[in-house]
Amino acid sequence: MSEISRELADGNLSDEQQHGVEDGCIPTDANTVGCEPSHTPVERKPRTRRRRFRINWMLVTLFVSLFVAYFFYVVALPEIETILFQMANPKKKILPPELEMKWANRILLRTCEFLFVCWFFYFGASIGSFLNVVAWRVPLGRTIVFGGSKCPFCDTRLSFIDNTPILGWLYLQGRCRTCRLPIAPRYLLIEIAVGVVFMWLALWQLVRGGGNLPGWRFAGRNGLVNIVLDPQWPLIGLYLLHVVMFGILIMLATANSGKRPFPIFPLALIGFGLASTKIVNPSLDLVAWYLPFSKAGFPNGGPFANPALSVLIGGIAGGVLGWSSSFVFKRQFGAIVVRHWTLQCFLIGVVLGWQSVLTIVMVTLVVYGVVRTIYRMLQPEPSNWTLSNQSLGLNACFITVALVHHSFWNQIAHQIGLLLAI
Repeated sequence: MSEISRELADGNLSDEQQHGVEDGCIPTDANTVGCEPSHTPVERKPRTRRRRFRINWMLVTLFVSLFVAYFFYVVALPEIETILFQMANPKKKILPPELEMKWANRILLRTCEFLFVCWFFYFGASIGSFLNVVAWRVPLGRTIVFGGSKCPFCDTRLSFIDNTPILGWLYLQGRCRTCRLPIAPRYLLIEIAVGVVFMWLALWQLVRGGGNLPGWRFAGRNGLVNIVLDPQWPLIGLYLLHVVMFGILIMLATANSGKRPFPIFPLALIGFGLASTKIVNPSLDLVAWYLPFSKAGFPNGGPFANPALSVLIGGIAGGVLGWSSSFVFKRQFGAIVVRHWTLQCFLIGVVLGWQSVLTIVMVTLVVYGVVRTIYRMLQPEPSNWTLSNQSLGLNACFITVALVHHSFWNQIAHQIGLLLAI
């Protein structure tokens, strides 16, 4: 060991020599200061670059919106309802039972209702995430059982956090974690759409005790407490039947963006399952096939005759109506959109009946014509009115009209029955 090495080990270097060591050079003797070309440099470790903390404004907006919605429903809305009730009924001093509750009990009840709605929304968003996979893989002939979700660009498998419905897309800010290429926002929109359908039908059908269903015999049993303590399993079965129908409608609308049509065989199996469920359980047949022109069908045909005829006539009416109405936009959209449109009409006819599919299709064509005219007036350039935009507009109008019809099905059926009776 040299003399300078001993001094370096013992810490006996002068300030100038120590400064030279810190600069990356080791002098050859104790009298040398600075760095010479022959001196050996000291290896330095590369500096690690610190990642700057960035606020994810998408997630912040989501959680702030949830907090505002919770505060409004739990705290502000009861006070608003009390004021409106007192304004509408100035002579009544007794409030409804829910508004007469103690503050703590009312907060507890409303918190349970808010969590109930959030659970149904996120459950629907999870189903929407699965429908995204089905709409993308099945037309390409790929399996949906094996293989997790992957980035379509770098083929990297998504982690559990990244694959979480809605939260995963917002957490990544719409980009892949590995390649940082953008992920299509349609995945997020489909998850939100299916979640809204599950949540809306839970509120409008389950909580209201089937008040939107024509002729439902348990329409008076409503509220969250009755759902938990006294569940009506036929009503829950109707809810599942209807959310499956709307989920398939959204899935077929998503498949319109692909280059291949959705195969018939999986849809035939799903349609057969829905039709069999409706035939085996006659309580699911809300509007019989002979209404409103007659008050009785085949009373001597057994318990399954009228539901089977409702399914058969509804499916035929939906298929024929969808195929005939597709001539309006066949040249405009192409074969894939026309095929999926016909299948959607067929499915609504099987589940809801020929009366509903006739109303929904006719109103959809009128609404879509109005929306298309207004959009063309605002965007006259043909480049802004692409095929995908038109297909998306048609399916958005169709599903929205079907959801509104389902929400007010009882009132619509009553009005149409009165109109035809006249």
